[in-house]
Amino acid sequence: MAALGACYKQLNSSVGQFGTATLQASTAAIESNSQGDATYLTASRALASLDRARDRLAGLIKGELEGAAFGDAGVHGAAGQTLACRALISAAEHLAAGH
Repeated sequence: MAALGACYKQLNSSVGQFGTATLQASTAAIESNSQGDATYLTASRALASLDRARDRLAGLIKGELEGAAFGDAGVHGAAGQTLACRALISAAEHLAAGH
């Protein structure tokens, strides 16, 4: 459960790995000079998709962690949620790297 909590912080914090990577990707897209703003438009769609996925997963994780902390409930699927969290961060970092 500690790994899930740590990943959640990196996913949900504006200065976490996810927030930093999406800011880098957004900045690079804005600064691009591609014809018809193709780079910007592509990056904007990818960022919007990542944000929606982050919002869904962060909401799920938050509920599970609150249930564990305040309701004496276990975290169901913590390993899978941790993997999904790391995958979203990785996808944001991949986008920031220009791929």
